[in-house]
Amino acid sequence: MKKHLFLTGPAGCGKSEAIRQALGTALQSAGGFITRSERDENTRLCRCSLLPAAAAGGVEGFEALPFLDLACTPPRHDNEVFRREGVRLLQESAWYPFTMLDAIGGFELLIPQFREALAEVLNAPQPLVGVLLARKEAEALCRRLGLSERVQMNIEQLWKALKADPDTQIVELAGLARHRALRSLEQWAREYAK
Repeated sequence: MKKHLFLTGPAGCGKSEAIRQALGTALQSAGGFITRSERDENTRLCRCSLLPAAAAGGVEGFEALPFLDLACTPPRHDNEVFRREGVRLLQESAWYPFTMLDAIGGFELLIPQFREALAEVLNAPQPLVGVLLARKEAEALCRRLGLSERVQMNIEQLWKALKADPDTQIVELAGLARHRALRSLEQWAREYAK
């Protein structure tokens, strides 16, 4: 089993929930971060906040740091959350048995400090599980936020780097591939989430 496993797929297909179910309380000892999403009554994404990965395992007391608000016009995003807290959480993940990144592949890739810290985590020997935003989803979000084509270039570079990495497996959690993705996730959890 490869040390780095990323789930990808359409919005709302259950990527984050699948990781939480497979890892259970082991997430309490995970480094990295999660994003907490809020959806409206039509299940459209309206807000996102950043939290340490341990929050997904039930550890309480963390302050959610909002970084995206799509409920207002024009939509707002706060790069400083990733520049400060995102970078800190990535750097501190080296002290944990494994890292969870839920999710990467969006506008946070605009931030040079975040990209550098992410590259270090991706090149570390430490096991890693995460959610990789689907390209179309990430690009649509960046367009909605009015961000430059540079973000799309960074998204493409991340995908190419992950696909070329012999320690990384990207599995789509959708359609007929769903069962295989869940099996891969369970195997990863047995092997690395100790």
